[in-house]
Amino acid sequence: MHRKSPSLLLAGVLLVASIPTFATVTAPAPVTLVAPKAIVPDPHDAVVDEVIAGLMERAHYSNRPLDDTLSQQIFKHYLEDLDPNRSYFTQGDVDSISGMKLTLGDDIRDGRLQPAFDIYNLFQKRVAERLQYAMQLLSKEPDFSVQERYTFDRSKAPWAKDSAELDDLWRKRVKNDAISLLLAGKTWPQAADTLRKRYQNFAYRTNQVNATDVFSLFMNSYVHSVDPHTDYFPPSQSEEFQIQMSLKLQGIGASLISDGEYTRVDHLLPGGPAARDKRLQPDDRITGVAQGADGDMVDVVGWRLDDVVALIRGTPGTVVRLQVLPAGAAPGAPEKVIQLTRDNVKLEAQAAHKKIVTVTRGEHRYKIGVITVPGFYEDLEARLQGDKNYNSTTRDVAKLLVGLKAEHVDGVVMDLRNNGGGSLREAEDLTGLFIPEGPVVQIRHHDGKIDVEGEDADNGVVYAGPLAVLVNRYTASASEIFAAAIQDYRRGLVVGSTTYGKGTVQQLADLNRFIPGDSDSGQLKLTIDKFYRVSGSSTQDKGVTPDISLPALVDPADVGESTNDSALPWDEIAPADYGVLHDGLDRALPQLNKDHEQRVAKDPDWKLFMDALHDVQAERAETSVSLVLAERQKERAAEDAKRLVLANAWRKLEGLAPAATLEEALKAPKTASDPDGSDSPGIEPDVLLDETAEIVADMEAKKLFQHAPASAVADRN
Repeated sequence: MHRKSPSLLLAGVLLVASIPTFATVTAPAPVTLVAPKAIVPDPHDAVVDEVIAGLMERAHYSNRPLDDTLSQQIFKHYLEDLDPNRSYFTQGDVDSISGMKLTLGDDIRDGRLQPAFDIYNLFQKRVAERLQYAMQLLSKEPDFSVQERYTFDRSKAPWAKDSAELDDLWRKRVKNDAISLLLAGKTWPQAADTLRKRYQNFAYRTNQVNATDVFSLFMNSYVHSVDPHTDYFPPSQSEEFQIQMSLKLQGIGASLISDGEYTRVDHLLPGGPAARDKRLQPDDRITGVAQGADGDMVDVVGWRLDDVVALIRGTPGTVVRLQVLPAGAAPGAPEKVIQLTRDNVKLEAQAAHKKIVTVTRGEHRYKIGVITVPGFYEDLEARLQGDKNYNSTTRDVAKLLVGLKAEHVDGVVMDLRNNGGGSLREAEDLTGLFIPEGPVVQIRHHDGKIDVEGEDADNGVVYAGPLAVLVNRYTASASEIFAAAIQDYRRGLVVGSTTYGKGTVQQLADLNRFIPGDSDSGQLKLTIDKFYRVSGSSTQDKGVTPDISLPALVDPADVGESTNDSALPWDEIAPADYGVLHDGLDRALPQLNKDHEQRVAKDPDWKLFMDALHDVQAERAETSVSLVLAERQKERAAEDAKRLVLANAWRKLEGLAPAATLEEALKAPKTASDPDGSDSPGIEPDVLLDETAEIVADMEAKKLFQHAPASAVADRN
């Protein structure tokens, strides 16, 4: 199981530890932290709770009752959301509250919130105890020569059996936190001072948690136990959600969530400063924020999400610097500082765009058009007002296809990597640019009714030649619908890695409508429908499996719908009426795969990419680190040396002189031409896109699309 903490959670801090032999140093006397006050539920929230429970049981797609089984899952998820790394509760604590496993469901249905608040108050007490212990450890410098390791990923570990075991865990956590700072150039007194402020700040923020925060956390533990895409937004979060949906953002263009003690990048908004810069990536963790080009870096480990967002968001044109721990890297790994200029994130900046990649085969040169689609956007207001020139993905792609045809391209790649979806209507209409007629997607509602969508779409086919859809693990929702339709009709090949598997539809419910005279109850984003391919197979959970697989940096066990234990299951319904357009694709696929494998086996760019990928995978497989400072320094030096060798290898292939230092190498101009980022690490070219273009050239060379059928509809029954 791999679950992410909800956005309101302030779980633990990256207090990372210290161990045995301590050397005495001069340090301030330990600070005694103020004990947190017990938080009591707001009577108004009991009413909201009952409304949410009613909607979940009656209107959610699964129609799941609040029975004993769900009650136990809510209990489990609530503890995981509070203490995801099992660093605060002991087994004794869990045993003392385990009697609530079978009663939380009844409590939710009846509006009894005190039991959930009792659990939270126990958690808050344990947090205060751990922080106080961590502060005491800072009065002495640890012995950084003792051979031991710190296990930083305890998400699957058993609960600590007692407080003595937690003491040892936290000693190591604090020591590792200190090593991280020492590796960044700080002295022990400086590191101790930084950590002291970090723990004090975290204690202060823990004490600022109010009844609304606890209620929201518990409600999301409940609704996420039913499915991961149903969310409760309290009034303040409802406003934030509306800001994101309107795309009127002022900042760096990144969606952030809390993940334990960290603020983690969930996704980047196409067209925003972060997406254009490319250095910030999904699942990176922000550990510090500074204002301007030379402002002091503020440590934000353990901060509330809204406080971190407040530091990052700002007036367009101003500068913010982020200190970032890369995705998958262990605490103490090299961090990067990214300077970004804040800007408005506008719909226009997310528009589809094109380029041409040239594939050379002997004396023959194939021109392959590439259209990158960052998201499925639509200016709905302009369309409803009758504006014939309203912005939309389909309209933009149609123009790009016409332009590529005018340049006499031999094939087209639709690049949907990192496309998280958007307008379903646009996904349907976009499919119509490639498929003459026929349904695109089936939707089953929570009442069992099935609608077949896209049958009446009549955009007119704009392009009928060789086609590949390039996808990755972050290709989700409406993007999966488009890729699945192209694959099912055999209109083209899907290339890349298995997609996310988000095959559900959500609807936003204003809870004020259900409470007469109320105006501050928030909103519930509720899963109401499920997507199915025209073949009858769901895109939910399993996603879309490529016809030709390419490697990806992310592990499917860490990213995707299947990592959520509450994800709705994959299933099938009856197929719609549709027909295969190019049955020759299936016959040619084994040879296309063989050609691909033979080509990459000899490609020096591909070899370097795979070397870098293996290094990243090995790093992410680690769950513990050494607490010997000298060993960590050697590991850091070896890692930097390896990165420099790899960077210089790329530079050599690109005809650049070797760099003397890693810093110099990383400042080299990138050759990757995809402006929305790709799966490729470092400064290397976009080898995945280049290979997809090669595959399309293979399709053209085999003349697989020479005779396109006139109709895509056939009776399959």
